[in-house]
Order: sequence, then structure tokens, then C-alpha cells
Amino acid sequence: MLKLTRVSCLILLLPTLFAISSCSRFDPPVVVPAYGHIDSIHFSVPADSANKQGSASALIPYAWVYLDNNPVGTFELPCTFPMIASNGMHNISIYPGIIPAGVNSPAGINPFYQFYSFNVNIQQGSTYKFKPTSSYYNWVKFPYMESFDESPINGPPRYIINYHGGGNLSAASDTTMMVINKKGLAYHVNSGMVIVNATHNYYIGMTWPWDSLPTNGSTPVYMELNYRATAPFAIGLFESDTATQIQPAVIVYPSSTWTKMYVVFQPTLAVYSIQAYNIYFSMSYVAGDGSDTLLLDNIKILD
Repeated sequence: MLKLTRVSCLILLLPTLFAISSCSRFDPPVVVPAYGHIDSIHFSVPADSANKQGSASALIPYAWVYLDNNPVGTFELPCTFPMIASNGMHNISIYPGIIPAGVNSPAGINPFYQFYSFNVNIQQGSTYKFKPTSSYYNWVKFPYMESFDESPINGPPRYIINYHGGGNLSAASDTTMMVINKKGLAYHVNSGMVIVNATHNYYIGMTWPWDSLPTNGSTPVYMELNYRATAPFAIGLFESDTATQIQPAVIVYPSSTWTKMYVVFQPTLAVYSIQAYNIYFSMSYVAGDGSDTLLLDNIKILD
């Protein structure tokens, strides 16, 4: 009886031993990731293109990273991220990501900023520090720019004019944007400034002259600007032929420091099919605050 028990135990153990041996034999090899690190994405405008492309001011808080055309992920900068790759040469592509206003997405790739692509000899377990750069694509058009540098100090800007109400005086601006270069207020050299108060309580100014932009909803249309404001202000569109004020594309919250902003216009252009337009900026006085200030600079429309 004892012999039979031993034989039975041996028979029971054999499948278990085979299973353990099989698992060991077919386990995939352990892959050790390599790591990439990005502090920031540097944006520049070539010196010989400054008159056509304007300021190099940019705000790029995100990076979309691809390894051999496969997505690695979207990362807030600065970041360190894993890359699963075999040892050897691989292609890395890094796309600049921004926070666009005027759409529902909290972040997106800027379609006007070039991506950064390079090859790197990756070794598993190593960390690589990438220093991506970007600039505008060569095909980008700039139908409108206002840097305020060509306008006289303490005079009105060349390319932003007051809105006179279209026959409705209550809708007209009762104050004017002026050009200033006061240190501590102006962004770089000159900036546009509006002050609203109890006496002059409403400002609305619009880009001039009118222009046309794609209305198909798929062609990207952006406005870039730097702003500083003590109260909320609106950015929207006028239909030039009828002087109809379209609902604001965005309401911008106050900022005590200069802030870069990207406004996406193609959804509004597509909904209203606006062929000829002016873009407006408006601010109302908030009672009890004494006065409120709006400062603008480096305004560009891109398509």
C-alpha cells in the first residue's frame, strides 16, 4: 500500500513540474525602458522673418511625443517619460502643445508650430535629455499683426479702431485704446492700453481693416496675443458687411502679469459663415473698483 501511495504522489507531481517548467520556458524577456526628459520647447522666429512673423513670444506647456511614429504620450513640461524600445537607433518626434481658448479641448498640438524630429541611439535603462526647438511652418500666413511698435506713443494704434455702435450709440465705445511704452506696463517696447472707469465705462475696439478667413471649420484659424488685465474682457467677431456683433468667442479672465494666449476661431467662423470680419476686444467697468486696465501686445491672426 505504501508503494502505491508513493507512485500516486509521483504521478500527481509530474504535471505540476511540467507546468512550472513550461511557464519558465515561455516567459517573455524582461524589457527595461529607456527614459526621455524634456525641460521645455524653445520657440524662435528667424531674424530675417521678424517683419513677417512678429514676436517669438510663445507658451508651450505640453509635449506630444512619438517613438518611430507610434505615440508615447502627452506630457506636461517639464517631464520624464518611459520609452519601450529595443537597443539601437530610433526616431523621436516632439510636437508643441498649447492650451487653446475657444474650443472644448483643454490642450492640443499647435498646428502652426513645427514639430521636432531626430534620431537617437537608445540603450535600455538609460535616460536621454531632449532639447526640442520649434518655429512657424513656412506655409503659415499672417493676415493681421499689431505689435504697437509702429504707432505713435500716446496715440491710437494703427490697426485697432474704436467701434462706433453701427448706429446704436449705446453699443459704441466711450474710451480709446492708446499706445504706451511705460516701463512696468508695456510688454516689450510698446503696448496698447485701455482704461475704463465710472466716466468711461465701456471699451470696444476692432481690428482694421476687415479681412476674410476660411469658414470650412477644418482649416485652423488662430489668434495669438499677450495680455494683462485687471477685469474680464471679451474677444469676438464682427460681420463687417452688416456690422453685426457675433457672440464672444472667449471671455478672458484677469491676469496681473503678462500672459500668452491662443484663441481658436474656426468653430465660430464655421457656425456663422462670416466671409468678411473684424475681431473685437471689449471690456466693461466693474463698479467700485476705481478703474480697470486692459493691456494688449503681439496680436497675430494665423491661417
